[in-house]
Amino acid sequence: MKFSPVFASAAALVAASLANAQSTCNEWSPCFREGYCDSDAMFCLWGLCDPAKSFNATSCWQPEGCVSQTTTFDKSSDLVFIRSYPGNPNVNPFLSIFEPDNASVANGALQLNMNYVAAQNKGFGATVDAAHTIKYGKVTARVKTASVAPGVVSSFIIRNDQTGDEIDFEWVGKAPMQVQTNYYFNDILDYTKMVAYNLPSDTSKDYHDYTIDWSADAINWLVDGTVIRTVRKQDTFDAASNSYKFPTSESRVAFSIWDGGNSGAQGTQEWAGYPTPWGNGVQYQMFVDTVDIQCNGDAGTTAPPTDGGSSGGVPTDGGSSGGVPTDGGSAEPPVYSTSPGGQKCIPRY
Repeated sequence: MKFSPVFASAAALVAASLANAQSTCNEWSPCFREGYCDSDAMFCLWGLCDPAKSFNATSCWQPEGCVSQTTTFDKSSDLVFIRSYPGNPNVNPFLSIFEPDNASVANGALQLNMNYVAAQNKGFGATVDAAHTIKYGKVTARVKTASVAPGVVSSFIIRNDQTGDEIDFEWVGKAPMQVQTNYYFNDILDYTKMVAYNLPSDTSKDYHDYTIDWSADAINWLVDGTVIRTVRKQDTFDAASNSYKFPTSESRVAFSIWDGGNSGAQGTQEWAGYPTPWGNGVQYQMFVDTVDIQCNGDAGTTAPPTDGGSSGGVPTDGGSSGGVPTDGGSAEPPVYSTSPGGQKCIPRY
């Protein structure tokens, strides 16, 4: 799923025209994102910043690259609000990218909260992105979901917001003992590729290890060390476009909680369960205990398309789908120089 944060501090932003595709930001607020310009990580971070509409070709920060690491969320610096991020992913491995900021580190875990917003008649959740990027590797997250009520959606994804490539685990509140897997190529929202897997216990009551093992040749999804699904690149070949519909873009690991039940989109509501129950003081929470990232570079090659064989009983591309929505290497921190009228972004990688 694609998310678009609410920018509450509009007075601090410099407006930019969406109608004029050639419009650019000024040098003091050089980074363009969703109609606005500014100079901090919320706008300049690779994957969020639009280079075509920014001040110049070097305004957007460069991708940080992958670093193998384990984050246990035992210190506050493991998570920082993106507005406060100084740009060193080795110090702050995860970023909370929504405003208001509903994510925190507490009791040795990453906690993502969703609260009711009366003006919108739905919940406003949280999204946390990894500060490092990844292109192929193995990511394991120990997660306790927010699937305590219909409509509440929890997710663990690897996504590139610019290209729309995505690999995900998602949990919907109406099915607390189930996890769903899917992948997307080039922002083509083909929900028919979703495959569900039933767990022996409630995912909101117990932690489980969820793994995405992504190589140039295949994607494996694992739960508690057991492969539950495999998609091979060679099986995604589309003769009509003469291309593989397989995610290959450099991306970010992310976690999120959001309100699908009160989204207003019928397909999403039926998928997640609806309505999402809200009452006085109700808050929904998703927890991530640890995240282990093992980089794999660009290793692997893809053989020409074949008819393909079985994968030992593990679901492969095109497996059964349930109810799904029908709507839609380490980097140095950037260096800043302060100038009149704002802050000039001068990335150095």
